[in-house]
Amino acid sequence: MLTSAPDFKVDPKEALKLRLFEVLDGDKYDLSLDRKYSNSITSIDLIPRFFRGYGAVKPVADLASNTVSISNNFSIQGKNYTCRVQPAVIQRVDRKTKEKIEFYALPSDAEELIEKVIFLIASTNGLERKSIGGISRYGTSFSLYEIKKYLQLMGKTKSYEQIRESLTIIRDSKTRISQIDQNNPKRRAEITHDVWSDAVLELEGNGRGRDRCYIGFSDFVVQEISNLSYRQILFSRLTCYGSTFSRYLDLYLSSMWTSATIDRKEPISLLRIMESFGKPQVSIVTKRRDMRAALLDLLEKNVIKTVPSPIKKRINDEEFDYLYYLEPTDHFVEEMIISNGKLKGLKSLSRKISEDEISELPDKVGRVYSDFACENSHIIG
Repeated sequence: MLTSAPDFKVDPKEALKLRLFEVLDGDKYDLSLDRKYSNSITSIDLIPRFFRGYGAVKPVADLASNTVSISNNFSIQGKNYTCRVQPAVIQRVDRKTKEKIEFYALPSDAEELIEKVIFLIASTNGLERKSIGGISRYGTSFSLYEIKKYLQLMGKTKSYEQIRESLTIIRDSKTRISQIDQNNPKRRAEITHDVWSDAVLELEGNGRGRDRCYIGFSDFVVQEISNLSYRQILFSRLTCYGSTFSRYLDLYLSSMWTSATIDRKEPISLLRIMESFGKPQVSIVTKRRDMRAALLDLLEKNVIKTVPSPIKKRINDEEFDYLYYLEPTDHFVEEMIISNGKLKGLKSLSRKISEDEISELPDKVGRVYSDFACENSHIIG
């Protein structure tokens, strides 16, 4: 049973810090995608935890779960990791026999997009604490109609049953991150990066009435939100692309290119981007083709000024990488300034909460502009 959790003791300071997650620019009540903002948590959004391409769903009878699982290596800030994703088990009804058949299902492009919508709703409405079966967690409530509406605005058509299935896959698939020891590649330190908590997805009502939903965040995600480990992103631009990789590349640049400056070019690595996207196994020809198509999309959306020719870089005797030196548009730089200023403003509010300078958020927390210089490397890929 899904209930509120009024008896659960919550640290008032912690609860107030979590409310900073809903401090966004733009009109939060505008359901259109006209300059709609959301939040992105880099530690979960830029890791290869989604299956790319066809074959994400396979019959249980034919395979063992470990043959369906995916494992991808990736790097963040010079550290090497491995991401392993275990599939969820779903049921589908055979149209001819009407029998229920079980399938292994990995989260794929469809689930990634729905997850982005859920985070948009959480960023807009804030987090709430509820209890399911005596377990109290932070999460967010939404309706299937809200998910369907946002997907339609992005040009995606999904039935309610397809959305319910995706929510089950999102909840029941499991992500495990391990950090690779630089001195001893055989040694790994396990890190849990699940996004959603176990068995905390409730579809209320019966039949067509099963519209209201609540899904809980994992402790890891709640901690990342509390620590302000997120950035404001322009959701309306991010989700306007027809290509999954174009969406990812925009998100990657919006998260990592925080020091973007007018008239200054910075390189991104083809192999590094494809690795973190979750598609390292395709040929270099395919990687270059997909990168060019994505850069053309970003050019059209006024993110970069030109599509540069790649510069070949030798890795070793057998491998080559390709660097693309990107030049941001004035528009993209302005968005980065807004996002950097927003983060600096939120950090100031968080400090005031910790030091008891404020016990509630100001009525209006407007856009904060700042020359805040992020201490990130200029090498963004």
